[in-house]
Amino acid sequence: MKLVACHRLHRTLPRLSPAPDRAQTTPAALLMPFACAADMPSLFNCFSKAARGLGFSHFVISRVARLRSADSPNTAIDMICAHYPDEWVRHYQRRDYASTDPVHRAAFTHRTPYRWDDIVNLSKAEHRVMDEAREAGLPAGLSIPVHQPGGSVLLFSLAGSPSSVNNADILRRAYLISTQFHFELQRLAPTPSRHASHYLTPRQRECLTWVARGKTSSEIALILGISRYTVEFHIKEAKNTLNYNSRTAAAVNAVAQGLLEP
Repeated sequence: MKLVACHRLHRTLPRLSPAPDRAQTTPAALLMPFACAADMPSLFNCFSKAARGLGFSHFVISRVARLRSADSPNTAIDMICAHYPDEWVRHYQRRDYASTDPVHRAAFTHRTPYRWDDIVNLSKAEHRVMDEAREAGLPAGLSIPVHQPGGSVLLFSLAGSPSSVNNADILRRAYLISTQFHFELQRLAPTPSRHASHYLTPRQRECLTWVARGKTSSEIALILGISRYTVEFHIKEAKNTLNYNSRTAAAVNAVAQGLLEP
């Protein structure tokens, strides 16, 4: 899930409750399994166990980035790991809630963890997303944004009971396991570097550039004078090279890293 929030966390922290017994787990006990993770599945498993230990039954880890295009102000979402109710995920995708989820908006304005209830100035559409999330079994939550050098955000969203979300010690531990996941993620799956541009063909760079400008495959085909199927082939190959599942995420992150002209 994704949300948007304003910088109000420091104002609301005094209302947080004391920590229950499960929050007394030492930082070393929380973090050691992450350091021992040998591959991505084991790293995901470490985060899942740690999140449950803090009282969060569901979570999503994603990379979000803003599409730098005046006529297409979209947010690119690259899902890394998810453990949300299946029915809610299907409903979320059918309604395309990623584009209106306020958790995403908040990710770009916050530098520290924020609770979903602290997000302000919600639109009617954003209120609907949050209300339906609660009805789907996500009563409360918090998100931890980890800002990346290229402008994207690695976003950890954890859902659980209000008692967990409103606990200061649990919030700190949630931040701890999120940043540790990020640290080990770099060890196990390094993000694409500028050297990746050497493996993109000129046509792949052209197609991704137009994707970043908000054009569809059909529109790119007209611009470049090639077929739509050829455009989609080049985009698919570029996604594989840059290690992204989403065409928009690949284009946005390629621009942010200087691989393409905006």
